[in-house]
Amino acid sequence: KTHCSAGGVLPYSGSLVHLHSPVSEERIGVMLLNLGGPETLNDVQPFLFNLFADPDIIRLPRLFRFLQGPLAQLISVLRAPKSKEGYAAIGGGSPLRRITDDQANALKVALETKGISANVYVAMRYWHPFTEEAVHQIKRDCIKKLVVLPLYPQYSISTSGSSIRVLQDMFR
Repeated sequence: KTHCSAGGVLPYSGSLVHLHSPVSEERIGVMLLNLGGPETLNDVQPFLFNLFADPDIIRLPRLFRFLQGPLAQLISVLRAPKSKEGYAAIGGGSPLRRITDDQANALKVALETKGISANVYVAMRYWHPFTEEAVHQIKRDCIKKLVVLPLYPQYSISTSGSSIRVLQDMFR
């Protein structure tokens, strides 16, 4: 059993949307973990800041960890213009949120066709809906069992490892 955790699908408008199943005796949830990505060009710099502020992405010696935030700010400001060009070339933002939401919807339907009632939550590491937002929604929904499903193509400390570390930190 896993504690209530993770979050709903959070549309760009800021309102929380999550995929509910009818109430059942055992409240089950599935949390899809993914990286996240800027949805607009204005999101690029703050997304990059979130990425580089993660100590699993840039590992500084303990003595220099106080520099994590300022270093993340510097890198994100310097890289944002070039990154914005890339995102502009593919429509102005990352398609990852839309794709992950589509996967969440498909998973919910597939589970329902098998008679499994479960709420499905999307939890992004570096952009909305953040893992923390997902966990708060899961707690509000009183989920009693949670399946955590990383959508990263392989294990790496800087991808699935970082996402799992955030969950562990939230439940300590």
